Amino acid sequence: MSDMTAVPKAIAGPSSYLDDRIGAGTFLKRNMRKIFPDHWSFLLGEIALYSFIILLLSGTFLTFFFKPSMMHV
Repeated sequence: MSDMTAVPKAIAGPSSYLDDRIGAGTFLKRNMRKIFPDHWSFLLGEIALYSFIILLLSGTFLTFFFKPSMMHV
């Protein structure tokens, strides 16, 4: 095990104790898969979300420079 991935003893001991007592590891593993799903189809939803965020940000930015007029362009 390399030094960068080694868990310090002060953290590993209490966390393994809590996992043995209350089973937090299985709970976290199950719920983290719901938060970060790995199926490819969720990518489409992420693309839609990021596109919507860009739309909101650019629309908000453009409202500051909008000058209504009836002149022909």
